[in-house]
Amino acid sequence: MGKTKELSQDLRVRIVDLHKAGMGYKKISKVLDVKVTTIGAIIRKFKEYNMTINRPRPGAPKKISPRGVAMMLRTVRNRPATTRQELANDLKAAGTTVCKETIGNTLRNNGFTSCSARKVPLLKGAHVEARLKYANDHLKDEPSYWEKVLWSDETKIELFGLNSTRHVWRKKNAAYDPKNTVPTVKHGGGSIMFWGCFSAKGTGLLHRITGKMDGAMYRTILRDNLLPSARDLKMGRGWVFQHDNDPNHTAKATKDWLKKNHIKVMEW
Repeated sequence: MGKTKELSQDLRVRIVDLHKAGMGYKKISKVLDVKVTTIGAIIRKFKEYNMTINRPRPGAPKKISPRGVAMMLRTVRNRPATTRQELANDLKAAGTTVCKETIGNTLRNNGFTSCSARKVPLLKGAHVEARLKYANDHLKDEPSYWEKVLWSDETKIELFGLNSTRHVWRKKNAAYDPKNTVPTVKHGGGSIMFWGCFSAKGTGLLHRITGKMDGAMYRTILRDNLLPSARDLKMGRGWVFQHDNDPNHTAKATKDWLKKNHIKVMEW
């Protein structure tokens, strides 16, 4: 639909003069052959701003309609990893052509920021439930309790290839929303594995794992690294060793070894 031709200034002034003379909108419309809605808009503008000319715009008109903006926001809420080019293609299909910079500016103006997706462990439903139960069980524990806990875990560091970064559009404080994260798993090539431990008093020893981890290797790591770390950190009597429920950790031989060395265990 083409742009409607603007009325001349003389015609606008005449509309106002006829209205001041007591003539109604419909009669003015009939006399001057101008739409009633246009008559009303000109008179309202005169009453509010005491002028009939078009007021200057505060900037360039927006290139994306409110409907287009709503479509973009709905897309990035449902699929945060959507790229600016994909959004531009969607708008183009709907009849609006804009550049990627305009897409980015519009999203930022609506509170979204392009950020690297946080990498989090790939957890099954049972893992999530177990961790939630663990958190609820210890929710009211005093800080002094946690000072007696020596935490441990294994981690993998990628050497190449698998650590590529993915960006997502998200709002502030939404970094760990599942939609904004990248699940990771503890296997793959081109990496090195480490075992480490820490407590509120500091970090313990760090051990590089070579080969495939089994129960015997795990117990050797505990013997050579866990006990010396507990001494170095001055954990004192009654300290608690925390590790997850990996099969190597929960094997009977491992439990017997921990019991033999008088180590209290906490699992999740």
